[in-house]
Amino acid sequence: MAGISRRSFMAVGTALTGAVMTGMVSGARASGGGNGFMAASSSLGDGENSKTLSPGLQRIYALTEVTGGGEKVYGIAAEYDTDIDAAGLNAASFHAAVVPAAAGYFPGMPQAADKNATHATAISREIDRVYTNSVPALQPAGKTVAGKYVIIEFHHDTDLSLPTKDSDRVELIQLGVVKTLSGVTYAGSKNIWSNSGQRGNNVVTRGLDGWEQNHWWWDDSRSAWLEYSIFLPSSFLKPGGEKKSYPLLLAVTHSGTSYDGTCAQTLTEQCIASIWGLPEEQARHECVVITPRYERTTMNDYWEHTSDVENTHRLVQSLLSNTWNYGNPNLDDRRDKELKIDPKRVYCTGWSMGAMTSLWLMAKYPGTYAAGLIIAGQQRPSDVVTLANQKVLIITGSDDTKATPWNEKCVPVWENAGAKVVRPSELLDPTLIFPEDKQDKLTEQMNGYLRQNGNITFLTFAGVDHMGSARKFFYINAAREWLFNHSL
Repeated sequence: MAGISRRSFMAVGTALTGAVMTGMVSGARASGGGNGFMAASSSLGDGENSKTLSPGLQRIYALTEVTGGGEKVYGIAAEYDTDIDAAGLNAASFHAAVVPAAAGYFPGMPQAADKNATHATAISREIDRVYTNSVPALQPAGKTVAGKYVIIEFHHDTDLSLPTKDSDRVELIQLGVVKTLSGVTYAGSKNIWSNSGQRGNNVVTRGLDGWEQNHWWWDDSRSAWLEYSIFLPSSFLKPGGEKKSYPLLLAVTHSGTSYDGTCAQTLTEQCIASIWGLPEEQARHECVVITPRYERTTMNDYWEHTSDVENTHRLVQSLLSNTWNYGNPNLDDRRDKELKIDPKRVYCTGWSMGAMTSLWLMAKYPGTYAAGLIIAGQQRPSDVVTLANQKVLIITGSDDTKATPWNEKCVPVWENAGAKVVRPSELLDPTLIFPEDKQDKLTEQMNGYLRQNGNITFLTFAGVDHMGSARKFFYINAAREWLFNHSL
């Protein structure tokens, strides 16, 4: 089970009714070191999670996904001691519930409440389908795979921008009989199983197993350092992967993940960085992704910035040196491997403060980035003149009172510098974004503007405010596709 992320969270006292079971652990106190998933060396087969109990259900995992609206629980994986017969499983076999996030929690906001710091009663969740799998993960279309994990998949809204209401604590009752492939039956009971244990909440988050967090770029001569997370493509981890050159994407998150934030929060509070590491996205555009974790706001509304902006440039340059060999030394597939980056295929993206940082980096270091996807960010017009000869796609909402008007002020500056600026008067319809797999009309509209081949393409969606832009716009397929279509 190596390589599947399991996150560990801060201690939270929990009051639950009924008999609560978490594998070897009785009770419901979650504890752990930090508010984020464990590094890439973690395994679900260690410590308390490697112990087999008496025959039957062993432990459960919350199955989550990072969305535009934050991290949401999409199902539960129930681990048994042996392979389970899927034929007799159905929604009536289990009762599933999710503990709601603590009052005051809002994903991505600075100094937000710990979502797990709650004594709220778990709320029943509608079960959409039940099947088996060889790993604790959802299967596309609920396809059954032989294995010891029973996957209880929930119904979820296709609008991925809706803010999450979930903590990552779940409960499960096996109501009906579960039969093994060898013919043994496990009777139903009234036991309430929880994913909270002595070492933290058992959580598997789709797409995060390829990330390594808590890396540091450093410069001893300046006594400077910058913490970051990195996504390593699956082909790099295979034999000979060090011989291939990869595109590099710098994804800069917003100020809400600064202050007391962690690397884990930059990956789970919003989809700004994590969306690029999803399996389906990597299948289309395999790349290395880096996302810095700042200790403070890097850029403010006075156009001032901290040294971390320059440090971010130094981080990118360090990867372009093709000497990065800091993959997890405890994993054979990456130990001491040198990562190579294609210098003609370096990209940047970000939202809010992250978009402001991206604009500044592109403007100060022209010739570094092949293209930039800017979501609801702005800069002082005189500071971004050099973008006139680059490739930038800016997307804002009409109700964004900063990003939209400030980029409007930049348009004549770019045009006077010789840029071709595509700025339609038409406002795009945000209801065309979701469901994500039904964007045909939106894609046609987007591509109509993008095919005009402007240096700057500036598009605005009707009725979307600043916060809404982060939750929606990274899901625009045509925008993500456009980014990787460019090279220097």
